[in-house]
Parts: sequence; C-alpha cells; structure tokens
Amino acid sequence: MLITILPLKAQQIQHNDENIRNEAINIFLDCHRCDVDYIRRELPYVNYVRDRQEADVHILITQESTGSGGKKYRIHLIGQGQFEGIDDQVIYISSPDDTRDKIREGYTRMLAIGMMKYVGQTPLSRHINISYDLATTSAGQKEKIVEDKWKSWVFDIGMSGQWDEQETYNSLEFENDISAEKVTPDWKIEFAGNYDEKLRNYRIEDTIYRSEKTSASFRHLLVKSITDHWSVGGRASFSTSSYSNTQFSWSVYPAVEYNVFPYDQSSRKQLRIQYRVGYGYTFYQDTTIYDKIKEGLFGQQLSIALGIRQPWGSLNGSLRGFTYLHDWSKNSLKIQGSVYFRVLKGLSLKIHGDAALIHNQLSLPKAGATPEEILLRQIQIASQYDYSIHIGFSYTFGSIYNNVVNPRFGDRY
Repeated sequence: MLITILPLKAQQIQHNDENIRNEAINIFLDCHRCDVDYIRRELPYVNYVRDRQEADVHILITQESTGSGGKKYRIHLIGQGQFEGIDDQVIYISSPDDTRDKIREGYTRMLAIGMMKYVGQTPLSRHINISYDLATTSAGQKEKIVEDKWKSWVFDIGMSGQWDEQETYNSLEFENDISAEKVTPDWKIEFAGNYDEKLRNYRIEDTIYRSEKTSASFRHLLVKSITDHWSVGGRASFSTSSYSNTQFSWSVYPAVEYNVFPYDQSSRKQLRIQYRVGYGYTFYQDTTIYDKIKEGLFGQQLSIALGIRQPWGSLNGSLRGFTYLHDWSKNSLKIQGSVYFRVLKGLSLKIHGDAALIHNQLSLPKAGATPEEILLRQIQIASQYDYSIHIGFSYTFGSIYNNVVNPRFGDRY
C-alpha cells in the first residue's frame, strides 16, 4: 500500500505553513533509533511537537530482534486529547540484509498507514490519496510456498582489528566473533564464540611497559517455550581468560524462567524471574588464594529483570544473586537500573546506576599483582564492592513545533 499527498497540498505545505499547522494534528515521535529527519520530510502533513503533552497522538516505536537477524518495529499510536482512547498498533519487520534506507522507508510507510485513522478525522483528509500497488496473482493461480533451505538458522561471522600509535604509546587489538542461532515460536537455539586479544605498549622515559590480555569463549543457549509465561532451558559455556587467571573453564546451568507479563508484550513491558543451578569446572593459570590449581563447584543463581517502555518514559532494572552451593558465603549480588522520566512539560530526568557486592572471587592468583599489572589492568584484583551512578536532566522550552529539517553545516558544536 502506498500513501501519497496530492501535489497541490505539497505546495500549500511549502507556502502556507501556518494554515497547515492549524489543520494538522500534533504528534510526538518517541523513537530512540529512528531517522526522525527522514520521517519529517516524508510525512509533512502533521505537526511534530517536542513535548508529548502537546500531542494529539503519541507515537511510541519499540524494536525487537527477529530470529533471522532483522528487526521488528512495533509502532504504538496512543491517542490523547481529542483522540483520547483511540489507540492502534502497526508492525514493520525488516530483513537482515536490508539497507538503512530500505528500513527507514519501511517503518515510515507503516507509520503513515497507522496515522490515517487520525488524519482522516481532520480537514487534511481531503488532500490524502491512497493507492494499492501489490501485484495480484492470476485467477485460479495458487500462491507459491517458499521453502526455507536454512530451516530458520542464521549465521554471522565478524572480524575486526585496530591499531593506534602515539609517540609514547601504541595499541593493537583483534576481535573475532562467530554465531549461529535458530529462533522459532517454540525454540530458541544459540551458539556463539569469540576471541579477543589486546596488546599495549607504554614508553615512560627509557622504560617500556607492556600489557597483554587475551580471552576466548564459546557459549550455547537452549530455550523451550512452555506457555505464554513459562520457559525452560539452559546455558553451557567454555572459556579462557588471562585477566581472570583462567586457563580453561566449562560450565552447564539448566534454568527455568517465568515472565509475569505474556512474552508477546515484551517490547512494552516484561518482568522475568529466572532460576538456574548447575556445575562448573576450572583449571587456573596460577595457584589461587585458596591454594587451588583446579576445582569443580556447584552453583545457583536467581535473577529478576524488569523492563517498561511507556509514554511517560522508560524503566529498566535487574537484580542478580549468585552463590556456590559448597559455601554460601562465597556469593555475589548485583543490581543495576536506568530510568528516563518525563517529569513535566519540557523537563526530563535520566538516571543510570549499578552496584555489586562481591564475595566469590575464587580465581584470584595467590601471588597477587604487581603495580604495573594493577595500573595496566592486566589481571583481576580483589574487591568486595563495585558501583557507578550517572544522573542528568534536560529542560527545553520555546516553540512547541519541530517540523523543519535543515541539514546544512551538520556538525554540532
């Protein structure tokens, strides 16, 4: 379906902007990763306002990854003021090989379709032309069924390198990743591996300090959907890390998860509770502070994750507790969260923070760390806590309209 504006109206938009504003509906576009300038250019028959309280329609766009590697855009249209109680939703799904231009064209087209419910109740409706351009099959011809030769499997390989150099410093980094996944309504299967290496040299007078860190891992996730709220599955992993004093480690952790809200509402709200218990075995590079060169241990973890995306803003948080079963005093507790809240007209508040209590650093080397290793962060050091917090706010005032696109001198100072 193609929605267009008649040429006469396009001229009116350019030369009689004030009248257009009086007739057009006000919308508040709430999308973090959309090309907003493109949407404004392609859909000029509405007013774009910078505060949701001034809007007739609040457009909230959320994204989810699909099993094929594409994106599923849910476009929520929430009526306000004269359209209070008139809500709608349209969906656009992109393919993994779609260009950015094709993707923005796709969700903009679906947004235009969704807005017709509201634009149709304004005087501007007489200037809207709707055409249907889908090629139809001949009478009696059966629809062709496309067979997926990959059986829903998607593979991804990535390699990157970076070289930096100054007079007293140089750095070389390699990152390699490979993954395979299959996602269906009933199953979620993932395999992923990575290898990272970081080499850094610092020259202070006549002395060169060298930092080298390497890590590699292979991970497997298997999940079976049981109901709209329950899932069962597990994780398996193999890893090595010079930073964590780990020569080789493997673990297997079966798990069960309950989502308070149905999984199909996850783009707007979710509250997941997950419990897993399993076994892991580790070969250490150096003897640990507990005089171990290798050991196998049972452990358990309980985690709670909350995610909410609503017109007033967004809220995300998680709480995760882990303990070894042989000694419950060897445990960790981590909480993290972020909130973006539209306090009142023009005023927004952003808060992000995380904190952890750490009592399970079993892999710390008995020999400790040299000052160079500590400063260059080559190996993990003992710490019973870790926290960070970021707080910010913004206040915007002035004209409520934000319709014009002007890309000249695009760099912002």
